[in-house]
Amino acid sequence: MSNKNEINDKINILGQISNFFVERYRVVYLILIGLLLLGGTAYIGLPRERAPEIELPYVNIMTTYVGASPNEIENLITDEIETKINGLEDIKEITSTSQNSVSSITIEYEIGTDVDKKIQDINNEISKMKSELPEDSDDPIVRKYDIGKSPIMKLNISGDYDLVTLKNIAEDIKDEIEKIDGIQEVDLTGGLDREIHIYIDEGKLKTYNLTTGDIKNAISSSNVDFPGGDIELDDTNYNIRTVGSFEEIEEIENTVIMTKDNVPVKLKDVAEVKDTFEDVESYAQMFERGMSDENETTNTIKLSVKREDDGDIIGPCNEIIALIEGGKGILYPSDVFVSVANNQAVDVQDSLNDVVSNAVSGLLVVIIVLFLFIGLRESIIVSFVIPLSLLCSFILMKNTDMTFNGVSVLALILALGMLVDNAIVIMENIDRIRDEGYDVKTASKVATNQVAPAVMASTLTTMAAFLPMAMMGGIMGQFMKVIPIVVMFSIGSSFIVSLVITPVLCSKLLSKYKKDEKKVSPKIKKLNNILAVVFVFILSMYAFSIDGKIAIITVVLAIIFAGAMFIKRFKMKENTSHEDMAVIKKYSKFMDSVLSSKKKRILVLACAFGVFVASLSTIPMGLLKIKLLPDTDSTTFTIKIETPPGYLLEETGEVVKTVEDLLYKYEEVDNFVSSLGSDSNKAEIDVNLVESDERERTSNEIAAQVRNEIIDIPGAKITIEKQQNGPPTGKPISIELRGDDLDSIEKVASDFKNIVENIKGTQEVFTTLEGGRPELQIEVNKEKAATLGLSVTDVSMQIRNTIQGIKVSELKQNNEETDILIKNYKDEFKTLRDLEKIYITSNKGEKVPFTTVASIKEDIGLSKIEHDDLDRIVTVEGEVEGITSGEVIRQFKKEITDYPLPKGVTVSYGGETQETQESFTELAIDLVIAVLLVFIILAVQFNSLSQPLVILASVPLAVIGVMMGLIITNNNFGMYGFMGLVSLVGIAVNDAIVLVDYTNYLRNSGHSLVDAIREAGKTRFMPVFATSITTIGGILPLAIKNAEYGEMGYALIFGLVASTVLTLVIIPIVYSLLEEFKLYRSNKKKGRVENEEA
Repeated sequence: MSNKNEINDKINILGQISNFFVERYRVVYLILIGLLLLGGTAYIGLPRERAPEIELPYVNIMTTYVGASPNEIENLITDEIETKINGLEDIKEITSTSQNSVSSITIEYEIGTDVDKKIQDINNEISKMKSELPEDSDDPIVRKYDIGKSPIMKLNISGDYDLVTLKNIAEDIKDEIEKIDGIQEVDLTGGLDREIHIYIDEGKLKTYNLTTGDIKNAISSSNVDFPGGDIELDDTNYNIRTVGSFEEIEEIENTVIMTKDNVPVKLKDVAEVKDTFEDVESYAQMFERGMSDENETTNTIKLSVKREDDGDIIGPCNEIIALIEGGKGILYPSDVFVSVANNQAVDVQDSLNDVVSNAVSGLLVVIIVLFLFIGLRESIIVSFVIPLSLLCSFILMKNTDMTFNGVSVLALILALGMLVDNAIVIMENIDRIRDEGYDVKTASKVATNQVAPAVMASTLTTMAAFLPMAMMGGIMGQFMKVIPIVVMFSIGSSFIVSLVITPVLCSKLLSKYKKDEKKVSPKIKKLNNILAVVFVFILSMYAFSIDGKIAIITVVLAIIFAGAMFIKRFKMKENTSHEDMAVIKKYSKFMDSVLSSKKKRILVLACAFGVFVASLSTIPMGLLKIKLLPDTDSTTFTIKIETPPGYLLEETGEVVKTVEDLLYKYEEVDNFVSSLGSDSNKAEIDVNLVESDERERTSNEIAAQVRNEIIDIPGAKITIEKQQNGPPTGKPISIELRGDDLDSIEKVASDFKNIVENIKGTQEVFTTLEGGRPELQIEVNKEKAATLGLSVTDVSMQIRNTIQGIKVSELKQNNEETDILIKNYKDEFKTLRDLEKIYITSNKGEKVPFTTVASIKEDIGLSKIEHDDLDRIVTVEGEVEGITSGEVIRQFKKEITDYPLPKGVTVSYGGETQETQESFTELAIDLVIAVLLVFIILAVQFNSLSQPLVILASVPLAVIGVMMGLIITNNNFGMYGFMGLVSLVGIAVNDAIVLVDYTNYLRNSGHSLVDAIREAGKTRFMPVFATSITTIGGILPLAIKNAEYGEMGYALIFGLVASTVLTLVIIPIVYSLLEEFKLYRSNKKKGRVENEEA
């Protein structure tokens, strides 16, 4: 039923804007040229990276005190620094780890804090307290912790050279890499540094009545270059400099220590000077398939390359590869092998190629769907909105300092199907008005003017749903906010393009009158129909191919889409109006039946409500599991190895060798690098796999098999860490115990560990207090020490210097500095008795036996001591397989219901559980805000408080689809799924807006309530389906082909399917009941007034 008066509708502001450009179409051509130039330039200039760079509000304070135990680190360094900085402003949390030789304190600030300023504040506080820290400890290093500073590339350098020479070669390569634009720094690990060791003969020292201090002072005072000012002589100004620094080893040996009987006593008279290397306390070794022998690793030097903030990844990495390939035999010897162990550029490019491929597939599906619904010429016009909106988005992304990464491309894919929604509504209305006999220019103006307000409302509601997510806090919020921002850029751009450009293209590319469209012969028409079916089939095969391969799902979907085109072209009569289609007739018949009976309407609503409640119950019932982030298929994983406390580096190396022997047989392993020595009983192996298209299994499947093979290696605790594409969330299982008494906490932690291990699906469960290290506790007799003029600190420092050695000066040769150290022969210390034979020097220079002032006791020390907000904390951590962390925590809480916690010990949950709770809480708030914003926009648009409630009834309908869809596709409900649900608040209501808006239009034109509802349902049936199916089509390839983002894809697809189908039924019912109630109340009020007047 057409409305002949609509041609005379009042022109609104949006219609005026559209009409302006229809009349001045040449301006649109200039706009198109400008978009192509600016958008193309912006796209080329967008930096590429795998994931958004996150500005983490974290500061780390690292302090090294070589040889100190965890207890000493805690008491002497960690406690002192924590107490000093605890009063600073804007601190959210302070955590720390005190372990052998190292204190690491991490400060988390509130999001948005100026971290650089806070670093300055911390440095100021630390500078005031340096005197309170041990004299021999290194200065605390304060730095910003930044996820973006993770290496973009790792290089392994190996060859048949000693480790000192190999390190020098690596430093040359490092220097060249740091010259490349976009590279901030290159960290070098491995190799050995040259050192000059002075081994003192204690007997000769006694003979000359010398002390170690005398040796130290003599070397330090002899190895100097001292400025003497300047002087003018013979009309020339000279700088005066006394030159005395060591240039050769012989000069060190000939250093005069003292003079006895006018004969100089030189260093070589009382000590041996050796030009040697530092003690081997760590090393790295590499296996490269195709380079290494089948069962052999080689020593290697590692270079870790870090980029500048907001810099590109792909460009600098490609330059490094070119440098390495071109520098062989020039920059470094030709027999040195440089291996790229972890090139993020490859991961970034693969990730972007994967997501861009999904985007192209989505675009093709959108074109196919448009072709099915509105014809080829019309679909091409509507499809113009997609590239033009994307170009606008690139311009906005470039000007807001965003990057082109997997997450931003994901956002573009999500928007892909929605980009044409506005244009479809406008095009369908233009087509409808042309059917009434109007020329294309008039139809373009009238149709756009008529639907523009509703189109703007639907655009604003979609953007309103995404807006709260763009303002999410926390680390996860920073990571995810890219999605809503890019979607809003795209959707906003599509509205402008649809309003300004689509009507112009219609007026210029479509025939003036529909009756003027060229008639074709039956044979040509049949050929065109066949070509259309074949065209759709081929496009579908390409769009749904997986990694270029044809799968069963590819063929099935291609047949479905081609079949739909076949039905349209061969089974439907030409010029059949939408209202005459069988599906619309059946829909109209059903709605007539439902609308005619109030009981039927209430029954349908009750059924829908029941299904909604049932869908919500799937989570507490365990049918739908919660997992914050999906597992990702990466090219790397890390094996961490911890042998029993006290193991020597060589013994740990044997365990590493056992694991390496197992890795050789995996054809998917391209290379691996084993690093030993962060502690003598710790090691890790970075495993790099071949590219995903070269292997049949995912990294998770390979890691799972490796875990099963190495888990039972005796004498070691072995864990596997998989690469996570997202912000850090901690371990899946993280149960935190706080208190002051470590013995009580340790007992509870041990019990809790056993409980967690007995829950099926848990793996690699351990406590952070496990693995205490053997230690020798030296107890100083304070009274005896005092008689020698010594304090406990004096005795401790002398013992430490005897064992570790003392740096006394430096040798400068060839622009390199080499440390000079006084050391004892390692061979002197084999047993505890050997340690007791050392001597302590009194304040008068006398040497007394160690046993005179101290004794030694063996004990087991802690491996590390952790703090959280200055409280001691022990954590039970673990991994999961085949079960979610949420399920584990639920079962664990049941198990400890009656557990008697000691006084002062508290339990909390961190890691993934805490991050999930915080993220879901924030998303739930975002959901409420999104609903409120949509309500406000709709209330303004419809000038009503009741009709927005009708439209928002489509949101619960979408929830039904989300929950059921994730269960059907075997997906979890996580961060991406929840974001999809919040997004549907704005997307799902669009269909209802179009339906309600047109119903109101018909009622204002004189139709009755029921007639308006029936006519709106029939008229808007196809636009509603077309817009929903294009949105689904744009996302479908992503859901099918990308396991990482499939959760969000399926949430949106099933949510849209449910909301679209049910909207066409539920919204008219709710609308009719609400309007009848309003009419009833109005009549009742009118009757009351009439009675009062009577």
